[in-house]
Amino acid sequence: MKRILLIEDDAIMGESLAQRLELEGFNVDWSRALADANLRIKNAYVCIVSDVRLPDGLATQWFAELPESIRNIPWFFLTGYGSVNDAIAAMKAGAREYLTKPFDIEKLVELIRVSTSTQPKLTEEVVLGISPAMRQVEGLVKKVAGQRVSVLLSGESGVGKEVVANLIHKLDQRPDKKEFIAVNCAAIPETMLEAEFFGFEKGAFTGSVRQHKGFLERANQGTLFLDEVGDLPANLQAKLLRALQEKCFFRLGSEKTTHSDFRIIAATNRDLYADMTAGRFREDLFYRLAVIRINLPPLRERPEDIRWLTQSLLARMVEEQGRPLAMSETFLRDIMAREWRGNVRELRSYLEQAVAMSDAGILDEPIHIEFKNSANHVAIPEVIVPLHAKVEEAERSHIIKALDRCEGSVSKTAELLSISRKTLWEKMKRLEISA
Repeated sequence: MKRILLIEDDAIMGESLAQRLELEGFNVDWSRALADANLRIKNAYVCIVSDVRLPDGLATQWFAELPESIRNIPWFFLTGYGSVNDAIAAMKAGAREYLTKPFDIEKLVELIRVSTSTQPKLTEEVVLGISPAMRQVEGLVKKVAGQRVSVLLSGESGVGKEVVANLIHKLDQRPDKKEFIAVNCAAIPETMLEAEFFGFEKGAFTGSVRQHKGFLERANQGTLFLDEVGDLPANLQAKLLRALQEKCFFRLGSEKTTHSDFRIIAATNRDLYADMTAGRFREDLFYRLAVIRINLPPLRERPEDIRWLTQSLLARMVEEQGRPLAMSETFLRDIMAREWRGNVRELRSYLEQAVAMSDAGILDEPIHIEFKNSANHVAIPEVIVPLHAKVEEAERSHIIKALDRCEGSVSKTAELLSISRKTLWEKMKRLEISA
């Protein structure tokens, strides 16, 4: 049975958490102080849940001094408003996440369940996602990687079709395997398509001052990835089909046959089957490309992957930038609530912006960038944020104004707002407002 270490000195809170986690099938060891937790910490735990302030010290300081192997275990800190900075420091040192009291116990349980059942990290076992749909895709990828069949990847823009194509190439165990050649068919001018695909000889046309190897030749013994293959014009579709069938072609301006043996993976964000039935795409080429068809669902249909992708992308940024990054529950909650119509590409762009605008690598609030129309700026539509975020923003602003008018007096502010003092304190904690 999976074991969790719970570090909590509050008897009621500790008992409640222990019972809830045991109902989830975990074996819970409960420590009420750091001294006891320090004796247990070397045991094999799948997760550690800890309060920040304990009778014998700060758990966050103790955490920062532990060996990296132990800090790599998923840690979740439970903190009151006054120790948020300590929790953020712990996240910079490697903790998974912190939750501000009062917190939703079901939210914590879900975080623990995800982190212990399908570890949300980039590993060799999990590359594409932790959702059932992407695990199925990854299983199919591993099956076809060792076979020389053509693969057609379909899905909306930004879902990661090139990532899947790269994975197929990476898992291909051919001893003589060479390059992965990626081609965006929609980005090449139609007048240059034939020259770019098949290559040309010196003097084949005006401006051809040297011999040029095309995509098909450069992909020899490797993989040719045709992105947006549905945008290829009809005349090139016919020539490409022949090259795929014969494994040979002519460079422009040459009478000598060029041989090239490559694997082909195609991708499209269109309904290529509908294009084929409507006569916009060659039927014979379609069936040549679509021996195996893999559809990648949009990110909004697999919310389990949003958290995993966010953590994976941030882990890459940490590695690339060489500085720690940490995100709050508020920031992650906002990410989970968005639709991500641009899929993984949009999520990556958003995180890059958030990291660039963050203070000391702490991602604690959703970002909203406004571009005004002027001679030097392009007008971009205002970002529509989730309703709960807008409500919290308005509520926080109103409470701060009331506190300011009452010179920081919580009792007078509660009276001014016509709410109880207890309710005001709870709202101030939730919205991270100091008196």
